[in-house]
Amino acid sequence: MRCEDGREGGVRMANLGRRERLRAQMSAEVRSAARDIIRRQGVEALTLAEIARRVEVTPAALYHHFQGGLPEIVCRVAEDIVDHLVAELQSASDACPADNFAMRLIEPVRSLRRWAITHQPEFNLLFGSPSTAAGDAHGELTSAWVRRLAAVWGPVFVELWTERAYPVLAEEDMEPRLRQQMQDYRIDTGVDLPPGAMVVMLNCWRSLYGQIAMEVFGHFAPLFSDQEPMFELLMLDLMRGLDLQEQYKPPVR
Repeated sequence: MRCEDGREGGVRMANLGRRERLRAQMSAEVRSAARDIIRRQGVEALTLAEIARRVEVTPAALYHHFQGGLPEIVCRVAEDIVDHLVAELQSASDACPADNFAMRLIEPVRSLRRWAITHQPEFNLLFGSPSTAAGDAHGELTSAWVRRLAAVWGPVFVELWTERAYPVLAEEDMEPRLRQQMQDYRIDTGVDLPPGAMVVMLNCWRSLYGQIAMEVFGHFAPLFSDQEPMFELLMLDLMRGLDLQEQYKPPVR
């Protein structure tokens, strides 16, 4: 089962027959119920029995709509979450001037941080440890959202690299396994960067994800009541590494 298959969000209900409309409606109701459980109680509270109770069917009936059972439902819900999240991040990036590469990278990350803080159970589903509910599908789930998020930041890095290349490790100086991984990542995501430039992009993402995750999971809570200054300092440091520090703008209050 692949998490990125079978999404129904783009289906036009008017073009479906009665049976297909009912199936699409039930699928939407199941995904909505599952997401509400995740939002209120966390992904570990998700069971077929609880979903079935909420949509007023038997647990066995859910297999008529989701043959993969609970892991498939989790994947479908994750796709819905990623759809909304990616649209929000892309909108934040698109609202910035085209020639301000720093803010086109920073604003979606700010949006991601705000979303993560206010949607902790959903953040945990996408970015946290593998869940029992997702089962063996967790790897596919993770691969799916990584590709979607790469579509937000990747094109900006490609434009930046084309217009004002930033310092990178020479390809011949890279450890062969790392070089191959970067080439594989380029093929998988479609982000057309040389291996050294790809490493820089992924290092930026790794640093930002780590900062957001530590805040969301409360690792800094006893020490810092307001973690935004630390977050902004990290982004400014990353922009310096890209020689974009002059484009950085602090958040509007």
